[in-house]
Amino acid sequence: MESILSLIESGVTGLTLTLKSEDLKEFAHLLIEKAKEQLLPVMVSASHEALLTKKELLEKFNVCHTTLWNWERKGYLIPVKIGRKVSYRQADIERIIIERGKR
Repeated sequence: MESILSLIESGVTGLTLTLKSEDLKEFAHLLIEKAKEQLLPVMVSASHEALLTKKELLEKFNVCHTTLWNWERKGYLIPVKIGRKVSYRQADIERIIIERGKR
């Protein structure tokens, strides 16, 4: 039998399928594997990102509490919360500073 995914990807519309539970399980397994393939590299690289505490961010980039608050409020900088601890991605901060420097 042709796989459900290949039928969907072919662009066929108006198709009625009769499925066995095994076919549906195979389709679900295939979707999960494809999601893992796409998400795992992103998740691994994200886990290796440098995170800064609020204090480190303020000192390293020489910004004040108000600037940090404005960046968060405007959505430029999204805090990463791990338990009660709040951190910030260094890459996000550097991106903001580069963008602001271009103005």
